[in-house]
Formats: sequence, structure tokens, C-alpha cells
Amino acid sequence: MQKHISKNMADALMAWFGHHRRTMPWRGSDDPYHIWVSEMMLQQTQVATVENYYPKWIARFPDVFSLAAADLEDVLKIWEGLGYYTRARNFHKGAKYIAEHAKDRKSPFPDNYEEWLKVPGVGPYTAAAVSSIAFGYPAAVVDGNVKRVMARLFCLDEDIATQKYHKMLFEIMNRGFHGHHPGWVNQAWMELGSLQCTPRPDCSRCPLNGDCCAYKAGKTQRYPVKAEKKKIPVRCGAAFVVLHKNRMLMVRRHAEGFLGGLWEFPGYTLKSDRPDPLAFAEFIREHRLVNVRPLGRSVRHTYSHFHQRIDLFSAELEVPWESNAWAEARRIGLDELGSVPCSRLTIKIAGILDEKYPHGSPEREENN
Repeated sequence: MQKHISKNMADALMAWFGHHRRTMPWRGSDDPYHIWVSEMMLQQTQVATVENYYPKWIARFPDVFSLAAADLEDVLKIWEGLGYYTRARNFHKGAKYIAEHAKDRKSPFPDNYEEWLKVPGVGPYTAAAVSSIAFGYPAAVVDGNVKRVMARLFCLDEDIATQKYHKMLFEIMNRGFHGHHPGWVNQAWMELGSLQCTPRPDCSRCPLNGDCCAYKAGKTQRYPVKAEKKKIPVRCGAAFVVLHKNRMLMVRRHAEGFLGGLWEFPGYTLKSDRPDPLAFAEFIREHRLVNVRPLGRSVRHTYSHFHQRIDLFSAELEVPWESNAWAEARRIGLDELGSVPCSRLTIKIAGILDEKYPHGSPEREENN
């Protein structure tokens, strides 16, 4: 079957989109910054979640210059809970780049796909989304929903996770705008995948069912083709609530790397699905922890590539805290945790402590 988006297909898609598109806080805006914010947040995150975060972000950082001037810790705090924190760090880097290279404050943004790719932290998806929606630049947005739609529309047997597949769709879709605004076409394809061509589609209502290879062949569930997923491993570890004068020791990760820049309870995670007594003893010895006692609780959290199970302990310091494993350490009261950016796992631990010790820290309760 020829892999070609005809004008009739594009017209049918846009007619459907005009009747079914959802209202979103950022939809309809031609402000490149607003579009950039929404697209960064929407990566690997549901629309309903982003709708709650987007207004708070715009209120705190109303333009690219305010974002560029902000401290990374403030950026991470507003992003807290959205996950995939590399997006927030990259967004901050990109904003600094835009601010530094801006010709003027009224029009600081590049207006085409190629120039957007030069912005740190901006990949093909974001470059295409912002340039097409804000500036009408003909660059196709290829996300997970679009990959599913195109796989069924043309009976594409390639693995959708490959760069080869992405490149092929980019080329097919770039020839399929047919006079429609590229930004609206891109949004229409994504909306079709979100609302109609879902993992379990209702093909009878699809505006493109007459052109869909998979539907006509009765093979809708065969597509898209995906390589078999590897089993997500479980990683065990421990976190320590280190107390002194009713305040907990918190440590901040180095800016780069996994969960970079976020605050957490000191601890460790092993690439093992079982606790390791030797690793436990070594962490305690290395960091000079004393009076270590189990809190009788554990926390579980799932990331994209592993499940995490952390056992909780209370402890005290034998000597002042020193560690190169983290960028910074600070004493924080349980009621002050909301002032610093934390990972979802840390927030879960704080919730357990708040539940276990409703009158304050463990140390305060013991002294009452």
C-alpha cells in the first residue's frame, strides 16, 4: 500500500478535529513560550495532569526571560510531581539559551524547525510542535499516538520504537499538510490517536476508516508493531530519617543525572531485588550513622525503567555530615518539606512520617 496522506484524508481529519478537539488552556495560543511549556509538560504525561500544572507554571514564570533568570531549585519545585525531571532541567537550559540569543524581548524565539533543534534540551518532537503551532512551519510532530495511527493507516510492519520508523513517518507526514495550517494538522493527528485511534479503537466512528489499511484488513489489533518489552526490574534500598533538634537531614542530588537537583532523605538504591546486609552496613559505617532503627515501613515507586522499594530507618549522626555523593545537605523540619523540590518517592516518605508522627518529628514525639 502506498504510504501517502491524500488531500481527502487531510480534509477529513481536519473536519473531524473541528468537531471533536478538546479545549485545553494552551490550545489556540500562538505564543511560542506557552506552546513550549505545554509541549514540555505533555511528554510522557497525561493531558489532565498537565492542565493542573500549566496555570501554576505560567503564573510563576510568565515568559522565557523569567524562567531563564530563575534558580533551578525554583524551577524544580514548580515541576515537582510531574516526573521525568530531566525535562525541567532541559527546559531551564533552553530558556537560558533563548534569552542569551534573543534579538529582542518581543520576538526572542526562532521561527523554524532547524533553529529550534539548536536549543539545548529541544529534540525533534518539541522543535516540530513549537515551530508548527506557533509559526506555521511545516514540520511533522511524531509522538506515540501518531505512531499508532500511522501504523494502522498504512499497515506498517516496522517496530514503532526505532529511529527508522520515526524518520519514515516524519517524511510521510511532511508531505501531507495539503494547505492546512501545519500546527493544527499536527494537533489533529495527535488528537485522533488520543480520542479515536486508541489502543482499543472504535473504528466505526473514525473519519479515516475508509482509507485505513488495518481496518479494511480486519487487523487493527495487529498494529502498531512493538518489540517485546523487557521485564522491569525491582531495585531495593534504604532511606534514613536522620534527626537532630526536631529537624531532618535532607540531601540534594547533583544537578546532572537521574533526579538531578532534587532533595531527598539520605540513602541508597541497589541494582538488586533483595536487601543487601553488607551494603546496608557499609552505608551506615561510611556516613557514621548511629542508633539506627527500622521504622517498620517501606515505600514503593515505579519509574520508567525500574520498580523501587525503599525500607525506612531512623538514625542519628555520630559526627557532622559529610558526603561527596550529594551536592548539598540541609536540616529541614517536616512541615518545611514543601519549600524544596523533592522526588515523588521523597514526598511519599514524608507522607508516611506525617502519618506516623502527626505531632511532629519522631524525636519530638519521644520527648513529649
